Amino acid sequence: MLSHEKRVGILGLVSLAAVVSLFVIEPIAQDPNYHQFADPRSLRGLSNFWNVVSNLPFLVVGGLGLSRYERLSQPASAEGFRVMCWGVLLVGFGSAYYHANPSNDTLLWDRLPMTVAFMALFSLMLGERVLRSQNRYCLWLLVAAGVASVFYWSWTESLGRGDLRPYLLVQFLPIMLMPFILFMFPERYLSNVLLSAAFGLYFIAKMLEYFDGRIFSVSGGTIGGHAIKHVAAAAAAFCIIYAVPARPHNC
Repeated sequence: MLSHEKRVGILGLVSLAAVVSLFVIEPIAQDPNYHQFADPRSLRGLSNFWNVVSNLPFLVVGGLGLSRYERLSQPASAEGFRVMCWGVLLVGFGSAYYHANPSNDTLLWDRLPMTVAFMALFSLMLGERVLRSQNRYCLWLLVAAGVASVFYWSWTESLGRGDLRPYLLVQFLPIMLMPFILFMFPERYLSNVLLSAAFGLYFIAKMLEYFDGRIFSVSGGTIGGHAIKHVAAAAAAFCIIYAVPARPHNC
């Protein structure tokens, strides 16, 4: 069994390799086809109706999380948990706003809360398993890096030379590292079972997104994969929120 220090060292090396490999390549602009969805149908005057309303579960899940905030059995995790829940809730608004009128300008408001939620989750996992204690400076440093990466991408797009590299780093590096943290560092209070379920659901969500058009075709034009993806992603967020233990209501 590797020592804690060696496992932390592996995380550091993977992170360094990701940073170096990403920034030796050319800037990556946003693909215009990203805004094209298989199901653009309007209903009651709302464009992309199902891709918009399928964001409602994020509002519910974020609200449920905030209702648990004061009952967390690990007070040290409360700040990161609250930031994560606000991020999930605001994804419901930001993603709905984007899907009602998909463009780079509206995509900014989809990516901002999503990045905040991701960074808060990453901070929670680092504090529980890697750093041995929750650290508010780590939380806000990660959130600031995530927010800055989104604004940087938006700014470069406005200049006509879009650069997604920092955003891709803060999105996909935690996604690579968190499963490693989950299985290589001992569980303290975050539920391995629920976190594993969350990562599984997130993978399913990405597959639903990728096969958006195929699912729309197979369903006979009933629903696209992208709308179902929102529900799967919200289910993943639900698992994460309940992976953080809380006292019963009567305590």
